[in-house]
This record gives sequence, structure tokens and C-alpha cells, in this order.
Amino acid sequence: MQNLGTIDNTYTIQTLKGEEGFFYYIFTVRHNQTQDFQLIEVYKNALPANLINIMNNLNALNHPYIIRFIGQGNGPIVLNNHPQVNRPYIVYENVTHSYLFYYISAQEFTERQSKLIFKKILEGVRVMHNANICHRNLKPGSILLDENYNPKIAGFCLSCINTNNLQSAGTKSYEAPEVLARQPYDGIKADIFSLGQLLINLVTSQNGFLSSSKNDKYYRLIIEQNIDHYWHELHQINHLDLSQEFKNLFIRIVNPNPAQRPTIDEILNDAWMQEINNLNQEQMNALENQVRNVFQLREQQVQNLQQDQQNINNIDFDD
Repeated sequence: MQNLGTIDNTYTIQTLKGEEGFFYYIFTVRHNQTQDFQLIEVYKNALPANLINIMNNLNALNHPYIIRFIGQGNGPIVLNNHPQVNRPYIVYENVTHSYLFYYISAQEFTERQSKLIFKKILEGVRVMHNANICHRNLKPGSILLDENYNPKIAGFCLSCINTNNLQSAGTKSYEAPEVLARQPYDGIKADIFSLGQLLINLVTSQNGFLSSSKNDKYYRLIIEQNIDHYWHELHQINHLDLSQEFKNLFIRIVNPNPAQRPTIDEILNDAWMQEINNLNQEQMNALENQVRNVFQLREQQVQNLQQDQQNINNIDFDD
């Protein structure tokens, strides 16, 4: 069992699990008294103003695909070979596996298997949206995987109660055009757009475009409604034979006009999703096992990749 340092004289740091840009580092820790494993986001600066209220609201939803908030603190962070710093932090339930991002870096999932993963993510986002909470940074790097490789939506540092007048936030390649253009926007409709990019990540292991701008040669084809040419260009990259139902759904979700994007319920009831909606319990269990097996086959590669990228010597709380 590793000891990479301590947080607030209460938690022993086991591993660096990831980093979210300018906001925080996330660690797997062990509580010194209970011996329970938990996750802690240590923020580089102050906590986002509404984060605790958002997390309490999400806890009240009690959804299996949303990470559970445990508490907060502010205290000394002592990392091996680093000077001590005082920083605010957030404590969450432990989530066994890493971010979805690492598992889909190579094309592994069939469309059918991707439907199951996407359906679970949609179900988590739906309860958030029904509570008028928008995530504003949905992407594979915001979704952890539990012991059974079910998704746990995390990364709520930009989340807020939705309005029609939000300002820019998110990760560029997942931002809707109205967010990228720095226009006031509806956070729920922007989340839908991000889910489109996440969906094509799942199915192809690649982005559908680099940014939702007319300056992006791929997204410009969508803006111009030159859809056949768009899929022809993508095929030159991924050489995948994608179903027409998938193509239709993706184009609907990443519509440049936010008013024309589908809702979560409309996505769940889309023609592409009907196959999985019609499975009986035995068929669903078989599909669950298939998906779990694919994740497990990637596990050692993911662990190796994380060891290469997550070196605590690179941590800088002042960057």
C-alpha cells in the first residue's frame, strides 16, 4: 500500500488519479481512522462558489451513475518531495477504476456495446437535467468507472443551476458552437452537444471534429449540411462502417442550432437505441458481460498508461 503523502492529517494519499486543467488534482486516499478508500479533489485555488450546493443537490438524487459527495475540507496537503501547501478539497466515494477516457483510446467497443455504456451515461445526465442542473464539462475524462465498470459521472467543478444566460465553460472539443462563440447559452442544450462528441468517442475512439467552429473542416460540413461529405471524410480516418441510425443520431445531437437538438428522453428513444431498449433481462445480462470483458481486457494497458502520466513529481499547485 503506497504512502505518497497526507491530506489534512486525516487521509493518506495512495495514487494520483487525474488532473482537471486549472482546477484540481484528484487522488485515491485512505482515511486514517476508518481505513476506507475515498477520492479527494484538491483544488489549486478556491472552490467554485456553488459547488457544495450542487453536490448536495446531486446527492439528494441518489443516482447510481453519479458520484456521491461525502464532504469538504481545507487543510495542509503534504506530498512527498513537495513543500506543504494549504488547499481546499472535496471528498467523494471511492470509484475503483479510472476515467472512461483511458479505456476508449483504442477502438474497442461495437456499436451495440457502446449503446449500453451511453444509455447509462444518459440516465445519469437525465436526472441532473430534470433537477435543472447542467454539467458543462461532459467528456470521457469526466466519467469514472466503478468496480463493475458502470459509469460514475464526476468532474462537477463547472456545474451549475441552469439558466438561458450562462457564460463560457468546458473543454474546447466538447463545447457547443454557442459556448465556443462566447454567447450566452442554455447549459442543458450545451450538455446535449457534449454528449454527441462523447458518443462518437465511444463508437470510434476519435472525435467527430476538433471544435464546433466553421474553421474546423469537419464541423463546417455539418454547419453547411453537407452530411454525406462529412461521413466520407471521417471514413478516410477511421475506416469504420457505421450504421445509418448512428450517423443520424450523432448529427441530430451536434446540431449547430441548440433549439433543434434532442432532449435526453428523445435520444433514449431514438431508432439507434431501440435495439437495447428491447432486450430482455437475459440478453441484457449477456451484453453487460461483453462490455465488462472489453473493459477488463484494457485494464492492464490503462494502468500502464496512468503510471506514465500520473507522476506526483509533476504536481504544481501554483500552475
